[in-house]
Amino acid sequence: MDSHFTNILCVLSDSHRQDDVVAQAVHIAKSNQASLTIMLTLEALPPNANMVMESFAYIESHQTMESQAKSWLTEQQEAWAKDYPLSTTVKIGHPLIDIVSDVLKHNYDLVIKRSEEGFLDRLFGGLDIRLFRKCPCPVWVLNKNNRSQYKNVVAALDLNYHYPKHEISVRKKLNFDILRHAARIAMLEFAQLHIVHVFDSVPENIVRDGFISVDNDTMETDLSKIHEEREQALEALLTELESELAPDIIEFLQPQRHMVHGYPRREIAATAKSLNTDVIVMGTVARIGVPGFIMGGTAEETIEQVNCAVVGIKPDGFVSPIKPDASE
Repeated sequence: MDSHFTNILCVLSDSHRQDDVVAQAVHIAKSNQASLTIMLTLEALPPNANMVMESFAYIESHQTMESQAKSWLTEQQEAWAKDYPLSTTVKIGHPLIDIVSDVLKHNYDLVIKRSEEGFLDRLFGGLDIRLFRKCPCPVWVLNKNNRSQYKNVVAALDLNYHYPKHEISVRKKLNFDILRHAARIAMLEFAQLHIVHVFDSVPENIVRDGFISVDNDTMETDLSKIHEEREQALEALLTELESELAPDIIEFLQPQRHMVHGYPRREIAATAKSLNTDVIVMGTVARIGVPGFIMGGTAEETIEQVNCAVVGIKPDGFVSPIKPDASE
């Protein structure tokens, strides 16, 4: 099973309460026998700071901040490295650009971080959302009350393949990658694997707003056909996964299927909450072929509603708009 990680970047945004996210990163690195780097990334002084400071004071303040950050991280490294070998780096500038540039330069295959303090009681902050949109590798964002061991892992799949032909294979591959990553997390954590797909025949908002009239019998027939179609699509994915896994792994995992009729932008999160989910694995980019295309509406609205960790997966062909030398 090739969804294991080999080169992990753990991102810290400050020096407060970081032991838990490092412990989780070490746990994942150990499980995968992966290299681990801890990055402390800080915002640079505001661009207009040199207008109110003498130039030498501005430079001195920047250097002092960098020196103190490196000193703190070196001290912490001694404690963290007792459990697992790791390296550290400090970046002061633009966190999003610094993180993605390093991912591209050093071929990290997982970024893990704690969720930021969001606005309006949202679990995920601005940097988290931008990483879900623009970081080329999987991004694993922990919630503030992250459990030391997960009990329930959700793979959120979009089994609707009614798209242009050139997109279908990419969407199927993305679903398989989501399922494979979720299965591996469930195996490593000895957790229950749940597979969630939400479907509808006619978008609920169109019916609700009265733009079209829908015959109830016809709708029920359509829903039955869609349910059967999506079950077949899921069965194909599970068969493919079973052929890749060691014997009896699927039987060990005993994935629970949740085919939910409803509005995906609401029901994916609601189903995850009802399952007491610890981590949800999902795709976080709507379309391919456009560098850094915005995250899909369903994905972004789901992320804003869940109260668990999120692992965001990109489709094949995704190209980040941030270049490897962007931070230089």
